[in-house]
Amino acid sequence: MRKKKREKLAEDTFWANFFYFNIPTHINEVPTHLDRVNFRYYNATDEDLFRMIEYVKSIYQLDLDGTDVTDEGMKHLAQLDNITEIRLKGCREISDLGMVYICQFKGVELLHLYGTGVTTAGFDQIGLLTKLKTLIIEADINDPKLEEIYTALPPGCELIVSYKAYPI
Repeated sequence: MRKKKREKLAEDTFWANFFYFNIPTHINEVPTHLDRVNFRYYNATDEDLFRMIEYVKSIYQLDLDGTDVTDEGMKHLAQLDNITEIRLKGCREISDLGMVYICQFKGVELLHLYGTGVTTAGFDQIGLLTKLKTLIIEADINDPKLEEIYTALPPGCELIVSYKAYPI
């Protein structure tokens, strides 16, 4: 199969699945704002996120739990005008490098990073997320870097470390 035809088939497949899982049946075009996008049951890739942001400009809740997205996918998502909640639980290919892009997300209030490749060293720019209300991460509760992360968070932001409130 020629490259151009293969790319067109991949794009058509993506949009068919995207509409099936995320868009009400009465809508016949991709809206620029979506309340909820769930890729948990459709294993999205970085390429899929790139396709999506060509049309979608704002998402209230984006669920990417357990998908194969990487730091490159976070780079694509940083182009959105707004994203309020993003769930990345179990996305092992997102690392400290991806945090550079995640910290550019505009309007994010909930960030779920449990089970990713992000270490406590990756949170140097977390203070840029000025609207953040809940941050869920996986770390050793005795890690001295946790105090730095906690103090960099906006006032009133809840830090959940390995599913326990911090500070204890």
